[in-house]
Amino acid sequence: MARSRRRWLTALAVVAILAGLALGAGWWWLRIPPRDASLPEARAIATRVLNGETALRGRALSSLAGAVERDPDDPEAHLWLGLTSFHALVDTGELRYAIHTERHLERAAALDPGDGSTEGWRAFFAYQKARSRGEDLAAPRAALLEAGRRDPGFTSFLVAVALAPMPLESGYPQRVLPPLEAIEDCGDGTSHTCRTGPLFPHGAEGYHATVGDLHVRLGDVEAGRASYARALAVPSAPDWPYREAFLRWVDGAEERARRSTDDDPADDPPVFFATDERACAACHRR
Repeated sequence: MARSRRRWLTALAVVAILAGLALGAGWWWLRIPPRDASLPEARAIATRVLNGETALRGRALSSLAGAVERDPDDPEAHLWLGLTSFHALVDTGELRYAIHTERHLERAAALDPGDGSTEGWRAFFAYQKARSRGEDLAAPRAALLEAGRRDPGFTSFLVAVALAPMPLESGYPQRVLPPLEAIEDCGDGTSHTCRTGPLFPHGAEGYHATVGDLHVRLGDVEAGRASYARALAVPSAPDWPYREAFLRWVDGAEERARRSTDDDPADDPPVFFATDERACAACHRR
């Protein structure tokens, strides 16, 4: 009887040790070791990562984790850590980056509920997460649309990218185009000055390419080509890393329109911005 009890206690101890080791390994795998850095310093490194210097990703994430550690209630620090984690997720597909993205975008939105752009990112990621899991999309879609209504600026772009692939009969591809077109004017008579900066040197090209893709998605090739032409006419376009790929994309407009409007939703093409390695990079890479 005593021997049996000892065996049971030994087995229980082994299970407890293994569980502790597993928890420790999980914590170590998930943890981003913080580096002492101010938020401006961390932002500068993260911007270089988004511009294509991915070798700096670990340093950027650690610096942003340090900024969050400095001020756990700074919504901007959480937002940048969430977005840099999202960039890493898109690039690598690693689950740990999805966990960090969700955690910090949720925290940023909770800390600053009045910031429509932050809520837009939170709602965009929540929608993509639900979609990837095959969950019911009614609530995440409604939250994303509401975020776009609150923030008619960049969030309308996120809404368009998320909902444009939906079936035409749903009405959503038609619904997301007008809000996106409504923000074309930067307020100074151009369509590029407000979309070009250190963080997004080719945001104007990405914007006009996406508007063009939405027109093509609806079968209006002529309007799509007009938007494509605007993408190639912005001052930064000659230096766009994806210029040659985009020129080939423009040549395929008629075929994409045919596929978008036929009876087979399985062959509907994506938007240029979100295809292959261009996701995020189409606007951010130098």
